[in-house]
Amino acid sequence: MQQEMNYIYEVYKMGSFSKAAANLYLSQPALSISVKKVEKEIGMPIFDRSQQPLKLTEAGKIYIQKIIDIKLLENDLENELQDIAKLSVGKLRLGGTQYFNSYVMPIVIKKYMYYYPKIELSLFEDNSGLLDTKLADGSVDIMFHCGSFDKKSFMGTDIFEDRLLLAVPEELLTDKKTANKGLTANQVKKDILFTKDYPYVPLSAFADIPFLILTESNNLHERSLAICTGAGFIPKVRFYVEQLETAYHLAYNGLGATFISDLMIKKAPRDNMLYYKIIEPEAIRHFQAVIRRKGYTSFAMQTFIKLTKSIWVNRLSCLHVQKEH
Repeated sequence: MQQEMNYIYEVYKMGSFSKAAANLYLSQPALSISVKKVEKEIGMPIFDRSQQPLKLTEAGKIYIQKIIDIKLLENDLENELQDIAKLSVGKLRLGGTQYFNSYVMPIVIKKYMYYYPKIELSLFEDNSGLLDTKLADGSVDIMFHCGSFDKKSFMGTDIFEDRLLLAVPEELLTDKKTANKGLTANQVKKDILFTKDYPYVPLSAFADIPFLILTESNNLHERSLAICTGAGFIPKVRFYVEQLETAYHLAYNGLGATFISDLMIKKAPRDNMLYYKIIEPEAIRHFQAVIRRKGYTSFAMQTFIKLTKSIWVNRLSCLHVQKEH
């Protein structure tokens, strides 16, 4: 892609000439001159400079969309050429949330790098609500998602499932009966959650406890509110935070209850916490590997999705067996 197009796209992404110039390692005047040169060639402005952050003009919207189209074509061309070498060369850009990249991805990446050491992997991390944009403009090749997405633009493959539990600091539980029915981290690790004699506590019992909820750009934000609404109450939110790991640490320090993946409890248990089963359907999260519907699916992409699913299918099988008993 032409250098000026890269410059303009960076200004569009950052909404600022100064921020874009810093990312591009250019002086702001030099960047401004390059953009003005293109605007002079097309005979109209691309950016409305009267607004901060910068907004696109009608011409700018068309120009940026064509840049995205060119980026996607270049990605497809690169991927198709790489497939000729059958994974002896190539690049693969992966996008996931902090949770997914921390707890699900590492084992997959390690094995993939072992099998295909010549494939250059890049790992991007963002909130679930912002990953769609990265996939749409070609910044990532595969996005891992547990929420809804545009089925006309993207298509997904089921690869992983986890279950949300309510994590509550023991110090916030004043009712002994409720406390006695909570699971310890060790019991969660043993999957006692799925046994028939597991003591269930209605979620409404925690309505007066402060909650730690993720921000709106996270799928878990809507999911958490839906779970509470289904249980008949609106949570009293103490803090909205960006990352699930942050919510877990805050809960560990007694600042509120939060919804946590069972995988996190098994990987990073907090001994002063008690965990409670959630029966609302939103408590089960189905993660998919999502790719562009009209994009070229390279052999590198296909093998990564297949490997991810094969690694985690054993865990899913174990959970299904335990649920049946």
